[in-house]
Amino acid sequence: MTDFKNLENIDIMKNIESALLNRFPQTILITGSSNSGKWELASVIAKGLLCSSKNKKPCNMCVSCKKFENDVHPDLDIINFEEKEITVSVSRDIRRKVSIIPNDGDKRVVMIRHSHNMNVSAQNALLKVLEEPPKYAFFILVSDKPDNLLETIRSRCTKYNLKPKDNDVIDMTYIENIKKFLKALIQCDEYSMMLNVIYFEKLSRDEICSALSLLQVILRDSIFISNGIYNTLISDIIQSELANFISCERLLKLYDFVSALIKRTKENATISIICTNLCANSYNICFSQTD
Repeated sequence: MTDFKNLENIDIMKNIESALLNRFPQTILITGSSNSGKWELASVIAKGLLCSSKNKKPCNMCVSCKKFENDVHPDLDIINFEEKEITVSVSRDIRRKVSIIPNDGDKRVVMIRHSHNMNVSAQNALLKVLEEPPKYAFFILVSDKPDNLLETIRSRCTKYNLKPKDNDVIDMTYIENIKKFLKALIQCDEYSMMLNVIYFEKLSRDEICSALSLLQVILRDSIFISNGIYNTLISDIIQSELANFISCERLLKLYDFVSALIKRTKENATISIICTNLCANSYNICFSQTD
């Protein structure tokens, strides 16, 4: 069984293991944050669907499982363009491939990572095959923004929503990196600011938004302290240092700037650009000579 710490996820996995041995839905949608193990689960399912064992699936021992592990299974198609748009030509290629009967077994599997990045034309083109798929074709859609998918797509999917494995650990990692970033900001150390921002480039959009929201909490607490109100949620010396070294007016401007960054992140701005802007503009807002 895949290692899921959340009990709800374990129940989902047990349900999937049972379905793999009986009747599995031809189209599923796996949702959740990047820390929830969506792609990991999708891989287990794909491997299990292609597995030739009559007992446990995946068995990790049959020829099919070995081919899957070595990325050479002829009946598996993986669509993974990271954050790039998935166009209609990709959906048409999927339709062409699933029209070909399986080579090794009795199933053909298509995995689509970041499926929410399909544009409307691509989704409509894929919908045609999802409505009447060949009996051997199985589709696994993975997304952390399922609302970006058309309702007509979502309505044809069996849905599995995963919870993060360890949210407390994630939040503490965010906080520690945010505090290091702010410490470098206070010290006017642009190089150290950039080094700490590199961490955020590894995060998903949802995680970036969560990290930026935590940054806003620290800034808000610092603004309260500047006005003589000591009621912080994230108790740490960093809020007092910000209040002592940066004016309340500039902290307010920085707070508003972070709000704008969160909005841009949700609107699909490039993550690297978001991080670069966070570093450069935070410094300018706090230390520029002209307002």
